[in-house]
Amino acid sequence: MKRVYALATGAAVVAAMTLGALSLKAGDKVAVCHVEGQKSGRAHVIEISINAVLKHLAHGDSLEGATGLNPGEDCDPTPEPSDTTS
Repeated sequence: MKRVYALATGAAVVAAMTLGALSLKAGDKVAVCHVEGQKSGRAHVIEISINAVLKHLAHGDSLEGATGLNPGEDCDPTPEPSDTTS
């Protein structure tokens, strides 16, 4: 089940990145909420190459958790969904 979720999340991210950020180049950086280890539960924002995004998402990192934060800041890799119905 985790693998299906990771693949679905990765596909959604790739689609969103393709549609919303067509100007990105291979050398561009993306901020992710990076999980330091499954046991520690700690996470912080890092910037990675666009080419490394899928591998990071596959092991629990998140793009949403890094939104509005700077590299080095603590983050939550599983943020609450925002309410877009209002």
